Amino acid sequence: MTERELNRQLKVAPSSLEYNDRMKRQMANPYEYHHELGIYYTRVHPKIIVGSQPQTPDDIDRLQRDEGVQVILNLQQDHDMAYWNVDIGAIIKRCRERHVEHHRRPAVDFDPNSLRHELPRMVAVIAKAVAEGKTVYVHCTAGLGRSPAAVIAYLFWFAEPRVDLNAAYDHVTSLRPCGPKKDAIRGATYDLAKNSPYQPQFEHLPDFAFTDVAQWERDLIRQRVWALA
Repeated sequence: MTERELNRQLKVAPSSLEYNDRMKRQMANPYEYHHELGIYYTRVHPKIIVGSQPQTPDDIDRLQRDEGVQVILNLQQDHDMAYWNVDIGAIIKRCRERHVEHHRRPAVDFDPNSLRHELPRMVAVIAKAVAEGKTVYVHCTAGLGRSPAAVIAYLFWFAEPRVDLNAAYDHVTSLRPCGPKKDAIRGATYDLAKNSPYQPQFEHLPDFAFTDVAQWERDLIRQRVWALA
């Protein structure tokens, strides 16, 4: 019996099957999203939760009531939510009613270049929320690519005591099995730390480049991220 046949017997929604097929092809990892099982999330920091998309206003109630969420950071594009028939208008309305901040910093799903470009703006929202002592829920569609990448980048650039990229990556993926693109985070780190037009292009650097940074580079990264907050 094939995996697809097994999933059909288990009544997995066709939309989930199609999404997981695409994710496996483009992300080259075994992780799956099952929309029909509802919202799924993991606390990876005292003030940061990473997870899948809220599907209904009731999910906002749950996040605030059970987890103390005060800020939601949505990394989806409009068509991501439309694919799953998620009414973003109703979710934003419930956030307003509950006095929960709702921010959108969309990136293209399964696209490491888009993620690299948008990571600084994503991390700016996380950094501001944590600095204000607020609990932030960071989500994409499945909570397996864009959102864990944003949280890993935050930990790499802002966590105290400081950690390198590999330690931040291992911390998040050990708590929430997922496969965010590490090279997108390395690329965003390079972009933020770059201070000379004569530096080698990122694509020409070895794989270990920008998995750690000097303190002055970290200070520069933070300064540039805060400017986006």
